[in-house]
Amino acid sequence: MSQADFFAIRGVIEGFYGKPWTHEERVDMLAFLGRHRFNAYFYAPKDDLYLREDWQKPHTEASLAKISALIAHARQAGLAFYYCLSPGLSMQYASNAHFDKLLGKYHQLFSIGVRRFALLFDDIPAVLMHAEDKQTFSSLAQAHAAVTNKLQTELASWSEENQLIVCPTLYHGTGDERYVRELGELVPAQLPLFWTGRFVCSPMLTEADARHFLESTGHLPFYWDNYPVNDLAMAHEMHIGPIRHRDPSLHRYAAGYMANAMEYAEASKIALATIGEYLEDPYGYDPESAWRRAIQERVGDEGAERFLAFADNVQSSCLTDVESPRLLETFQQFRFNFLYGANPGQAVGELTRLFTEMEESADWLLTQLKNDKLKQEVRPWLVKYWHWARAGKLTAQLIAAGMENKMLQAASLYLQLHRWLKRTERLPHRVCGSVMNLLIDAVLQEVAKRR
Repeated sequence: MSQADFFAIRGVIEGFYGKPWTHEERVDMLAFLGRHRFNAYFYAPKDDLYLREDWQKPHTEASLAKISALIAHARQAGLAFYYCLSPGLSMQYASNAHFDKLLGKYHQLFSIGVRRFALLFDDIPAVLMHAEDKQTFSSLAQAHAAVTNKLQTELASWSEENQLIVCPTLYHGTGDERYVRELGELVPAQLPLFWTGRFVCSPMLTEADARHFLESTGHLPFYWDNYPVNDLAMAHEMHIGPIRHRDPSLHRYAAGYMANAMEYAEASKIALATIGEYLEDPYGYDPESAWRRAIQERVGDEGAERFLAFADNVQSSCLTDVESPRLLETFQQFRFNFLYGANPGQAVGELTRLFTEMEESADWLLTQLKNDKLKQEVRPWLVKYWHWARAGKLTAQLIAAGMENKMLQAASLYLQLHRWLKRTERLPHRVCGSVMNLLIDAVLQEVAKRR
């Protein structure tokens, strides 16, 4: 089967909270997306004032010039360019003047060649706020449907090419919630509705849930997958793991799929490359092999294994239940070999080698990684990785000193480890999850018993 047999629209949205990408980053990203099986880019940075806070203000000539350039680059890369406007923070839905401003903003983009539009009502009050709206509409869904239908009619009158997608205010759940069911009843059935799945950041997306959404709303869900985005409460996570737990048959009940990227444009490409593989061949997709290919592309042959080892310890996200899976397995094997094996000293030696390799890899990646932009973006996580490696080496040395009854040395190492652990835990970026704490806490508890 070909791409066309799966997801008709395979996109990436710049839809995060935080510093928007630069124009250069966007141009580079468009070329990347074109090479990696995507066919759409959604322009929607939350902190672009013209798209959200100041949605009523026309774009400046300089802003339009940059968007025009992006449209051209998108076309060259084989991507549809979607312009996404978010008026819901202040719009009076019953106001003709406000609708005219909304329409004027879309027409400004239409005049420079945009034919794909999105109307976003996400992350706004879930009730009507203006007195006139409360008098005119019986519900928020009715207000949103009125604006949507009017806009859809106007867009269609400008060009048959124009397309519209809508993001509901309630954009996650099971799809049978009152607001989204009512919205689905009131807008045309062919209009796609953005949906993130059961949760804002969904651990899994299933065909059964997509089918239920269609049955409840009368609309195919257009999946807005909040991965690898790491904004707001996820800001200390670095989402560079592969996409996981998306049903291979999800496309059967989906109008399209788009991934929400991170503020870190270069680091985003690792996860996005794996998403591209999933979208091209969801039935043949293998997360681990796709991940290895993505890292090798971004890092190069020389540093790929080091970066993969680092990335395995930076898997905190909605997609994973086990953080640092290889490190956790190593610790479990160490515990067995140390407590029950024939050669506990050898087990300690292997633990020391592990942390030495971690430290050397961190040093190399911090200094020798050729992809300077990637190195800069992941640097805080690499520094934390280096700190955990040093903490691990001290832990292994403490165990060895205890085995050899070198009590003065053990006492000194115990104090050094305590101090280093405090320094490490002051670094907020999430690396190794709780795995390193589990090892060190177990060792410290054992030391405390013997004091």
